[in-house]
Amino acid sequence: MSGIEDLMTTSNARWADAERRAQGVEDLGLGGALKTYYTRYFPAGVITLVAAGTVLGNLVFGGGPSDWPSFLAAGFLLAVLGAVIGGLMYNAKKIVPAAEVGRIDVLLSLKNEEREDIRRQVLGKTPVDPGHLVVSRAAAVQLRKNLATQLIWMSVLPLTFIPQVIRGAGFISWFMAVGVAVLVIGAMFVARDFQRAGSFLARTAEPSVPDAAR
Repeated sequence: MSGIEDLMTTSNARWADAERRAQGVEDLGLGGALKTYYTRYFPAGVITLVAAGTVLGNLVFGGGPSDWPSFLAAGFLLAVLGAVIGGLMYNAKKIVPAAEVGRIDVLLSLKNEEREDIRRQVLGKTPVDPGHLVVSRAAAVQLRKNLATQLIWMSVLPLTFIPQVIRGAGFISWFMAVGVAVLVIGAMFVARDFQRAGSFLARTAEPSVPDAAR
């Protein structure tokens, strides 16, 4: 019996540490901040910089219609630079303040199988465990913060391939186009997990967790 009691004590200590780290962790508007970036700042910035770079290249270097692909590619390169700088600033000024995530991963003290179980709950793959709701909600917030930052940077990656698609030909152009498609699909999976974690927080914020989990 002492062995079982020791195991229970150790398990309780692990979860107690996780609950202590979870205190104060809160989503303060990550969804809204990310939506604003993708619906306003990112498209507006890309369109403006691509247009400006294309027109500027034509004015500076001149040329005929056959030169426009090169000018358009230069416009996208300018958009890449702008997206990197803008993404860095937006992440620091809007994404970071949109969540209180604490200093340490709330799942750090847990075993691998316990961490995996919490993540599966957050992503809606297993039922919610009301006994560890404080930990799972904090883990969801930390996950959403990490995914939001990933999505900011993933918006830049396809832009780096587009100039090569425009200027390339044959195999190179197709290869780059496939690269863009792969990156977009990857971003969609990340966005899906971001949304699932948000849905988890919405469900578990309701008074009756078991009802919300069904």
